[in-house]
Amino acid sequence: MTISEIRKAIVAVQDLAAARRFYASTFDYISHGEVDVAGAGYESLWNMPAGLAGKTALLGPAGATTGLLQLVQFDRAGQRIWGDYQHPENYGHYALNVRVPRIQPAIDKILAHGGRAKSNPTHWTVSAEVSAWDSLSYDPDGVILDVFELELAPGSLLADYDGRCSPLQTVALHVSDARRSARFYAALGYRPWYDKLLENMEQFFNMPKGTSLHNINMVQPGAPLGRIEIAQYVGWPGRSQRDRAVPPNTGILSIAMETDDLDATMQLLASIGTEPCSAAAVVVRAPLSGNVRARSYYGPDDELLEFYQRI
Repeated sequence: MTISEIRKAIVAVQDLAAARRFYASTFDYISHGEVDVAGAGYESLWNMPAGLAGKTALLGPAGATTGLLQLVQFDRAGQRIWGDYQHPENYGHYALNVRVPRIQPAIDKILAHGGRAKSNPTHWTVSAEVSAWDSLSYDPDGVILDVFELELAPGSLLADYDGRCSPLQTVALHVSDARRSARFYAALGYRPWYDKLLENMEQFFNMPKGTSLHNINMVQPGAPLGRIEIAQYVGWPGRSQRDRAVPPNTGILSIAMETDDLDATMQLLASIGTEPCSAAAVVVRAPLSGNVRARSYYGPDDELLEFYQRI
């Protein structure tokens, strides 16, 4: 049984057409498929209220098959999951990370097409083989975009780069205990690429003085895209966003991973005590993948995780 890297992040938006234009203009993302979502299957999978419906588009660079962005607009308005980020210490999926060839032109495009700046580019060392110019911005729906330019040593995991804006390199996740979360994702096959305690970064991350950031970047072996970036604000506890990260609220709802054996995956998740969101596996139509059998679960900090198998 094999579980993939993050195949897609499901992100609810206010205006699907406007969001598509933003990501097309900013990162050259194209559509890889569109479907309508409604009915008992999606209600179970995404924790949707009964009767809610939506339209989705799956975006990413031309030719990409993983690390994709599934935008969805529901037929009823909701609130922003993270509001104005007045409580950034809370737990859950909070940022989409995209690699760009040059940092400042990418930021200029974000601002020109309806995004907002959150922090200026900052240079920091990730590991002995990687340093980055990193920036934080908001897309038009208030989702945090961590856009970065890398400086790599020869032989780095991310050295193979075509020079375009990338698919989702990581989806960032605020957690209460980075070690506990890393153990959970390790059980799914992920392995730590780096594990670092970042200090003196309060201004960049808008953290209280004296707070450090425990950052663990988890990768599926052989799959440098679609990583999980675990982030714990050490000394600054937060709260679960489980009740807010639901349709029709806007923001990152969940991440989806593909499995070649959903039954075995469900057995694994049960064996490590993972709480299911849905009562049973369901069959739904998904963009690019066609009909899939899927089931959702809650991660250690109530982040929603979707596992699916093509049928």
